[in-house]
Amino acid sequence: MAREAARPCYDPAGPDHALRAVLQDLRTGRWMAMRTLLAETTEAWRWTQRTQILAAAAAGSDVVRAWLAEEPDCAHAAVMRARVGVERALRARRERHLRAHELWIEAWDAAQTATGLAPRDPVPWICLLALAQLDPGQRWAEHRADPPAPPLPPGPWELLAEAAARDPYNREAHHRVLQFLYARDGGREEPAAAAGTAHSGVAETAGRLGAGLQEAGGRPGPGVTEPAGHPGAGVTEAAVRPIAGLTEAARRTGAGSEAAAGRPRTGAGPDGAPGRPRTGADEPTGLQRRLDEASGYARWAAGQAPTGSALHLLPLYVRVERHRRLGERQARWTTETAAREARTALTSWFEQAPADRRAQPDLNHLAHALWSTGQYAAAAAVFEAIGPYFTPPPWLYRARGRDRAVDVFTAARDRCRIATGPTRTT
Repeated sequence: MAREAARPCYDPAGPDHALRAVLQDLRTGRWMAMRTLLAETTEAWRWTQRTQILAAAAAGSDVVRAWLAEEPDCAHAAVMRARVGVERALRARRERHLRAHELWIEAWDAAQTATGLAPRDPVPWICLLALAQLDPGQRWAEHRADPPAPPLPPGPWELLAEAAARDPYNREAHHRVLQFLYARDGGREEPAAAAGTAHSGVAETAGRLGAGLQEAGGRPGPGVTEPAGHPGAGVTEAAVRPIAGLTEAARRTGAGSEAAAGRPRTGAGPDGAPGRPRTGADEPTGLQRRLDEASGYARWAAGQAPTGSALHLLPLYVRVERHRRLGERQARWTTETAAREARTALTSWFEQAPADRRAQPDLNHLAHALWSTGQYAAAAAVFEAIGPYFTPPPWLYRARGRDRAVDVFTAARDRCRIATGPTRTT
């Protein structure tokens, strides 16, 4: 069968077959397979990715609460509770749910609890970073720390430093900062598109929000220990270094603790209220400024990253976000800068990173950028690596309707393959 005839599909698990099997179990309300999979996941990058995708699937049910009820002293379950809480809070804000602020506070509490129960895990700090986009007015102290470099604005830099201290150059942590920058200073009421996150669209296809809003309690009690198989177990503070440029004050373990950050009160007030919702469209100047800040941050973070790091793709994500919000013309895909960003991502990430560490959203964004800038031969190699999977972002921003995203992907893939020579067959 001709390779061009193969129609890709969206699968949150991508080529992670073990994760796919666990997701099937979650849909039936079973949690033991999830517990086993997480216990076997010892690499920080895979741990971060799997917990995020699992949380997106579990957020519409009480499966994590059931796990905690059976094993209240399980650190992994506590981390998953934080993950699920964040997913629900972000969905509630997107849907303008009446409990959006309450869920935000619950998610913050769960993440703070998880930082103590799994002290070497970056994920609880990533959860706190993810919640920062719900505070566009930066009313919370932990969301307006001094920046690590002069051009960058105040933001959740101490939270990023905590995540970086546990997993330097963590992919999701930096994408969460981008989402904060897109929303900063009274931005869109809807949180920024989650194109950069590992599940990249699974929030729309996962379980219903309503079922997930029933969980209000179930916080694990004290005495939880961190299992030996957990990523970071046995790692000393000296063995993990935060990303270059982050302040020493931000590097202290516990800098983002409840005592230091000052837990905001539920309800209105300068210290506790969420940002005032915007009822109209963003002012073009404000939107441009936020996108410019995000672009500057993406370039700064990519410049700090080692060869093989997924942070080299951050500029591509910002350009797609500019396309999404301002249109194709403002994205400037035909410029040499856009072409250079795509080539840098190709040579510094795609050609250097192990194949099993390439996230599907990253592969899709790189293929899209190379195709958009006319680098068809290079794009064909990336399409080959994508295989049968695709992620709706970034293709859906060029499609007339979300259901047509796969058609845009297929047309781009075929165009790039034609440019490389005769049709290949499977």
